[in-house]
Amino acid sequence: MKVFTKGKIWTALGSLMDRASSNKQASTVVVPDRALLADIEAAIARCTDSGGDAGSGSDDRHVHEILFLVSNAPGAITFLSRRISARLEAARTPAAALRSLLLIHRLLRAGDRYFEQDFRGLWASRDLRIDTPRCSCSCSSSSSLDSSTSVVNFITAPKGSPVAIATGACSFLHGYTAYLEERMQWVINQAGNLEPTRPPAQDQHPDSSSSYDDAAAEALLFKLAMCQRLLDVAVQLLPDNNTSSASAAARSAFGIVLRESFKVYDAFKEGLDVMLLRSRSSSSVGLSKSLRVSGHEVLRKACAQTPELKEFYHKCKKSNASKVTEYPVVRVVTPAMELMPPVSEEDKPGCGEAAAEESEGDAPFESKLETTISAVWVEFDGDDDRLAGCEATGGDGCHRTLHAQQPS
Repeated sequence: MKVFTKGKIWTALGSLMDRASSNKQASTVVVPDRALLADIEAAIARCTDSGGDAGSGSDDRHVHEILFLVSNAPGAITFLSRRISARLEAARTPAAALRSLLLIHRLLRAGDRYFEQDFRGLWASRDLRIDTPRCSCSCSSSSSLDSSTSVVNFITAPKGSPVAIATGACSFLHGYTAYLEERMQWVINQAGNLEPTRPPAQDQHPDSSSSYDDAAAEALLFKLAMCQRLLDVAVQLLPDNNTSSASAAARSAFGIVLRESFKVYDAFKEGLDVMLLRSRSSSSVGLSKSLRVSGHEVLRKACAQTPELKEFYHKCKKSNASKVTEYPVVRVVTPAMELMPPVSEEDKPGCGEAAAEESEGDAPFESKLETTISAVWVEFDGDDDRLAGCEATGGDGCHRTLHAQQPS
């Protein structure tokens, strides 16, 4: 009886000690320090208040201060996302909302890949919200509004979301919001270039070379389509003179968008060259019909988009909307470059090669050149003296005959 009572006492003491240790671990890991959270909120206020000069060196210092504070507490990034979202929703002017959006963009660019991954995860879970705020003009996505302060004309983006043509502070805010929504689907790779993120694919195990070709073509076409979507939104963000001169945040935001569009276009141009090179090879004939349709859609959109992008860069350089001085040379895509195998109802295997040969009229060699080595020898009649005499008389009356002989 004594042994039984002693065992129950030890069991109760052990459970109490385990509960105390678990509560201690939970309190030290989950809850950040209140002073740290207060410092983060103060730094957010310094980045988004009206007195700060967005894009200045002091603003960079505040952004790095926020990143340093968040790195010291794992749960602080959730607090950061919610506080920025609250400030964005509480903004009553386009300038105040634009400063909050610019802070999100700069944190996304300045943070390391772990911060970027967590930040994008909070955006996917709606802890970080980049919804278009209701600005002073009370414009909505279902109508267009013309007023003395701003003009909003909406077009349809690739995803069906409204994008505003930048003709005022309010419309620039809507366009920049749409750009950030697309930008959250990109990451900065180890080389410092932008790269679109793909949704998690299903577990597929390719069992043939054609499956590997389809997977590579699908990844390439996805990247090209994402580049076109981001460039589509960036082209609509050219601010007018009133917007760019009145808001330092608008100038800073547009400068970041412009520099990012350069890298996106370089990635698109390289991917397009790879696609056109593969279209000339015989492996493109074995691609599935859906991939060939996607390839034609990318080229058809590029024919309309590249002239607009070239005009956009020309306007940016002419208006001096940003401090950028070096612009990429845009190669305008024409229908003659469409070398993908045609999509027909019969899907004949040889039709793609014929289309590629017809489109290669500007190639330096249109046909294959062959060299044939003859086994026949050719001899000249006469000797060296006769040749010397011919040279002395100027070649008059000198005739030589050729004889073809088979080698012995």
